[in-house]
Amino acid sequence: MQLYLGGYLDYYNPERGNWLEVKLSQPSQLGEVLTKLGIPMSEVHLVVLNGKLVDISKAIVSEEDELKLFPAVGGG
Repeated sequence: MQLYLGGYLDYYNPERGNWLEVKLSQPSQLGEVLTKLGIPMSEVHLVVLNGKLVDISKAIVSEEDELKLFPAVGGG
């Protein structure tokens, strides 16, 4: 699975890049995958799976997917 970590979420990539390749042996719940990667679900605000906005708590991901995660944006 190709995983894009937007904004400061790239902090959770050991290589500190935005893109991360994640090997999955079978389709998995996104929450489980994020837990294994050490990415807190509370830090993720938007999830785009294969170009479509999805609910983080219901998303199932597989090896062929492209997933983009984005944190909430704040400012003044």
